[in-house]
Amino acid sequence: MARDAERGPAIDARERGRLRTFRSLDDRNFRWFLTSIFSGFTSNDMQQFLRGWLVFELTDSYAALGLMSLLNGMTGLLLALVGGVVADLVKQRKYVVQIGQGLSGLNALVLALLVFSDLLRVEHVLIAAAIHGGSNNLTMPSRQALTPDVVGPARLMNAMGLYSTSQNAAKLLMPGLAGGMVGALSDPGTIGGAAYVYVLIFVIYTFSVATMFPVRVPDRSPGERSFASLRGDLADGFRFVAGHRPLAVLLICNPIFALLGLGHFVLLPGFAKEVLDAGPAQLGLLTSVSGVGAVVGSLVVASLPGRRRGTLMLASSVLLGGSLVAFAASTSYWLSLLLILFVGFGQAGYLGLMNVLVQVLAGNTHRGRVMSIYMMEFNITQLMLFGVGIVTSIYGPQATFAAVGASLVALSLVLLARSPTLRGIE
Repeated sequence: MARDAERGPAIDARERGRLRTFRSLDDRNFRWFLTSIFSGFTSNDMQQFLRGWLVFELTDSYAALGLMSLLNGMTGLLLALVGGVVADLVKQRKYVVQIGQGLSGLNALVLALLVFSDLLRVEHVLIAAAIHGGSNNLTMPSRQALTPDVVGPARLMNAMGLYSTSQNAAKLLMPGLAGGMVGALSDPGTIGGAAYVYVLIFVIYTFSVATMFPVRVPDRSPGERSFASLRGDLADGFRFVAGHRPLAVLLICNPIFALLGLGHFVLLPGFAKEVLDAGPAQLGLLTSVSGVGAVVGSLVVASLPGRRRGTLMLASSVLLGGSLVAFAASTSYWLSLLLILFVGFGQAGYLGLMNVLVQVLAGNTHRGRVMSIYMMEFNITQLMLFGVGIVTSIYGPQATFAAVGASLVALSLVLLARSPTLRGIE
């Protein structure tokens, strides 16, 4: 008995180490939450994949892909900050998430009907991109800020790692499925199979809304704030960031890193078609293999202890940039499949660690507004991608991908050497 008592703590410690990656799943609330979030991610990734493929099929233009990103980012930019105030204001953030998922589902249903009716034009896809960007960004701060409400601060890093894993698992599974469905259900040179994918997207969004209902989170107390105080709340969020040096440095660097390291996915439909001679099924597989690397990367983030996370984030961006340079040089589809695995791994490491660090540094009171600023930056990145689309039309996708990848490596190495603030963030 005494011997067992002596061994007990050591056994518990080993068990905690083995189960660290998935320990947040012990919480029933978090399981329902993650089910709903994963469903939303699957719909979102299918919709993004299908939108990019349709735009390039209908126009053969990188500038049109950039315009799609511009419109998505414009509505997102307008609503992201409002979404952050809403996240800090409402008593139940989950209802905000459900409303956004429902709007995105209806958006997909309308596109399905247009394809079935043979009425779809590129203008419809661009309008849908703008609507999707608005609904996504209005609700994303609430979705991000809801995670700590569900699991509490002690499991936050692990929960955010699993959150990122679900996001990347969706990227692994859904583009390949969407591309395969379009290829199998469309006649050569047509887009008819897209209608069935949009119907599936609508069904999954509906499931996402339904599975958020069992999530039990106590009503919040937003205090004396009201919607009339919108301007003051936004200004308070910016003042908080400005007065918090590590958080300010992270948020200054983020849009530059996002433009260099994440924007290639908007242009990937054109790269796949023109450089790799890939159809929709091959494009879907390419995106899904990137998701494999991203899932592995996010699981690594979920398993990391809370040390040297700033340095690890910069190291991940070096890997991401270097992998992009190698990917740009390849004209072999099968080699590109291998290289994009490393692109996904580096992307997940960067995004997962950046997300965790911003969440932790923001604190409970300002988290919604800080996350809205964070999301606003990704929308600014989408606006800038319109210019990248123009550049790609002039210089070609391989030169553009190589240039942004090399720039990301150079910037990351400079910050590793010269920014003690970033290196010192734990």
